[in-house]
Amino acid sequence: MEPGNSEEMDKSSVFEALAKVVKAVANGRRLELIELLAQGEHAVDALARMSGMGVTTTSAHLQTMKQAGLVKTRRERTTIYYRLAGDDVAELYLAAKRVGLQRYPVLRQSLVEYMGEADGSCTPTIDPSAVTPDMTVVDVRPRAEFDAGHFPGAVSIPLAELEARFHEIPPGAEVVLYCRGELCRLARDAARWLCERGVDAKAMDEGVVEWRASKEVDLGVA
Repeated sequence: MEPGNSEEMDKSSVFEALAKVVKAVANGRRLELIELLAQGEHAVDALARMSGMGVTTTSAHLQTMKQAGLVKTRRERTTIYYRLAGDDVAELYLAAKRVGLQRYPVLRQSLVEYMGEADGSCTPTIDPSAVTPDMTVVDVRPRAEFDAGHFPGAVSIPLAELEARFHEIPPGAEVVLYCRGELCRLARDAARWLCERGVDAKAMDEGVVEWRASKEVDLGVA
């Protein structure tokens, strides 16, 4: 039996609806916002400041993702806070990143250059599964993101405070640092800075956005 025109139109509408979801994340700045929102909810002005975009542009990107059901909002007085609609949005981000890194050499090279590894200044990394209780785990994200959910047993020393507070790290400790995700270099920068001062420091090769998606690390998020 051949499908009728109405059935063909129905199938087309399904794929068009799916395309709207895909289009909502098919933008570099929106993917960056997803990484930031995976750390916890943020107001528009905070997201604009962290991403380096204007408030109007940031708001427009968020509205596009909201229309596709990828983010949710809550109002507190006059401030509207955005958050991921669910961890499955982080899964979508992770799937796109995984395929891109495997299939698109330009992305791999861009990441190498961004992390500062192209000039030979590679920082040792460690898989989260290799972290042991005797290691000192440091979260270098802003404190608000740490409070929203963090690696078990981690201490918060934001990168901006590292120079003033690195004496808080126990002498002789094996230090493991992490940040927002694989595409975030805060932990790499912190590890390099500590290594230059004789600290045994490594950066985790993934971060919170991956853990939101995989559930392999308990972030203490309800």
